Amino acid sequence: MKHARSILQFLIVIAALLLAMWCQSWLLITIVFAVSVLLWRPAWHHQVLAFIKRLSPFQYKIGEWGLALVLALFVIWFIQSFLFSFYTVRSTSMLPTLQADELVLVNKLAYGKAIRKNDSRRYRRLNGYSKVNYADVIAFHFPEADTAFKAHSKEDYYFIKRQYETTKSYNPLLDSELINNKVSKRKPFIKRVVALPGDTLKISDGNIYVNNIYQELNEIAVSRYRVKPKVANELKAEILKVAFQNYRESGYQLVELQGETVRRKGWDEYLVKVTDPMNRPSPYVFPFAQSYFWNASHLGPIILPTQGKTIQLTLANIPLYKRIIESYEGNALAVKERQIFINGERSDQYTFRMNYYWVAGDNKKHSFDSRFWGFVPENHIIGKVIRFPFK
Repeated sequence: MKHARSILQFLIVIAALLLAMWCQSWLLITIVFAVSVLLWRPAWHHQVLAFIKRLSPFQYKIGEWGLALVLALFVIWFIQSFLFSFYTVRSTSMLPTLQADELVLVNKLAYGKAIRKNDSRRYRRLNGYSKVNYADVIAFHFPEADTAFKAHSKEDYYFIKRQYETTKSYNPLLDSELINNKVSKRKPFIKRVVALPGDTLKISDGNIYVNNIYQELNEIAVSRYRVKPKVANELKAEILKVAFQNYRESGYQLVELQGETVRRKGWDEYLVKVTDPMNRPSPYVFPFAQSYFWNASHLGPIILPTQGKTIQLTLANIPLYKRIIESYEGNALAVKERQIFINGERSDQYTFRMNYYWVAGDNKKHSFDSRFWGFVPENHIIGKVIRFPFK
């Protein structure tokens, strides 16, 4: 019996040690080491037991409750840090997949926990059981939240700044005190992955194409449609009833529907998809350069950066990669006399240190996604979103 107990203790310690090594946590390794010493050093083990026997019933009870509390806090910390977290959806950008104020579970084990996410030079991930894939709904730290208004954390500093640069309409927030947030302190967003590192992404008439292939995600997405004139009242009433939103604008009846609903019900001949005109650049759409003529409905083609990939830098493509080089990968970038300098040295190429992703909200018209701020760096990804309770 004693021999079997020793084997069980040995197996438990080995399992705990492997877990600690996977987590790469010095705290866990230290705990496992301490427990191992107590188990296999009889003298120390007996000293601990002798100490416990000397305790009064009251002291023993306090110690018992204290140990239970410490263990409970440790388990909560471990689960939150390495396995799962809970988040509340804060917007309607993922309708109809996720509702506003819905509680979701974020699986950190799927992709592996990000280690040293605040330092792009030392960042890496623990081994997960899957890779980020197309159509995954993920939670990530909002990339543009590196700079924020101290007293107005919900406002997007860069969006307000772009608004001012475009319209010259002064916003009092621009004079507010600013703070710099590490990656781990940036607010979480939830969106769907539509393109992976190395992919060529293009948006045309609001539809997403990856490597020139039409994506089924377009059928999931909620788009805006104009009801054609002279549609029968009975059919119009049915369309309005199914629509997520309906309203009148510039004399037209507009509805917001999933592409799959339009296709399944055969409404294509009664509805016209409303998109931004081609070649009408938007100052609020990535990369915020009028020379690209991109807007929320027509964007790209653009190749998503891949870790270890070296690209040629030009004055034409620097708007695409400027934020990656400066903010996400921590370099000093400057353009002087039509020449590009990185960390003070003239450079015509750059090698990416991380992978980058493109995300979108299912509620396309009301989603603040990659179209409006660009790539999601790999070190910003928290985990894979699962509906709770597992719907």
